[in-house]
Amino acid sequence: MTARICFIRQSVYPYELSFRREVETLHRAGYETHVITMRDYRGEHRGRREEVIDGVYVHRLPVRRRRGGVSGYLYDYLSFFVLAALKVTALHLRHPFDAVQVNTMPDFLVFAAAIPKLLGARVTVMMQEPVPELWQTLRGAPPPPPVRWAERAAIAWADHAFTVTQQLKETYVQRGSRADKISVILNVPEPRFLSLATDPPPPPPADRDSFTLICHGAIEERYGHDTMLEAVARVRPHIPGIRLRILGAGSYVETFLALRARLGLEDCVDYLGWVSLERMVQELRAADVGIVAQKSSPYSNLVHTNKMYEYIALGKPVLASRLRAVQAYFDENALCYFTPNDPQSLADGILALYRDPARRQRLAENAHRLYRRYRWDRQKEVYLSAYRRLLE
Repeated sequence: MTARICFIRQSVYPYELSFRREVETLHRAGYETHVITMRDYRGEHRGRREEVIDGVYVHRLPVRRRRGGVSGYLYDYLSFFVLAALKVTALHLRHPFDAVQVNTMPDFLVFAAAIPKLLGARVTVMMQEPVPELWQTLRGAPPPPPVRWAERAAIAWADHAFTVTQQLKETYVQRGSRADKISVILNVPEPRFLSLATDPPPPPPADRDSFTLICHGAIEERYGHDTMLEAVARVRPHIPGIRLRILGAGSYVETFLALRARLGLEDCVDYLGWVSLERMVQELRAADVGIVAQKSSPYSNLVHTNKMYEYIALGKPVLASRLRAVQAYFDENALCYFTPNDPQSLADGILALYRDPARRQRLAENAHRLYRRYRWDRQKEVYLSAYRRLLE
């Protein structure tokens, strides 16, 4: 009999590529997969409560993100927790699941699977974010005890946990979690997603001095969009054809656009908002350099961004903040590092790569050579092996 697995994630499926990658990997491995997720109020799946997407059964809950301070986050999280717990219980009672995977945040969301676990289902948790460090980064203060307790309890209660870097696994172990319960699955892209663009990238501008930088994903203060703007303002006199293209959305957009206007960069910094996956891939292919400008924080030194791996997979040189978890996987010959939070350091890196196309090529090749060790084919085996052990 085909094993049945249910995923719970407080996001809108199928737009989050890393989550979609996990779901589709298990589906293609022969498991019947269900996803409990948020209602899509704006995208192509809006209004649909139940649907099947590429063989995956999707159950959408009537929850949308409101937020606004700690109370807003708590309301969002608790609303989804209650509805997800009711939904997974109802589905399990109708036709039992063999396993339930819960993707945090919040960490306490794993307990939405309590009834299925009591009735025999195995429970896994994907710990993508170090919530105590994220709290400290966003709030500038140590997290309250319940935040730390929820993290430890989630890993202890689950049958198995996944996380996204070795550094993050070591942090969980230092805080009391068992190392043998945690597998590392790097945030590398599923190659199929990066080949979805059917049209060739647009041709480069006729101006041979043109130089296109790109950054995509969430637009939040901690991702260093202000650092990028200030760096572009400094190098603009030296690179007349410079262009920075920003894709994505987030709470920092208005501040970002205001700073762009104040620096007089509207004619060389393009804000595209959210775009389709196909358009995103086209934009990445057409760029000269990808930028990962995360600010240094307790959080950023433990994680990798999806965008970094996507640039590398597409053969683009990367300008990256010098952060502990990134340096552990990619050396100076693979990425062009700059000092986090430092516009002048980033500006120096932009100029260096602009003036040295051969170095850009070497960096891209060296990074891709290392990336082949981490590619999804290898991560997938770690992921599937964990499920085979759990369900045997």
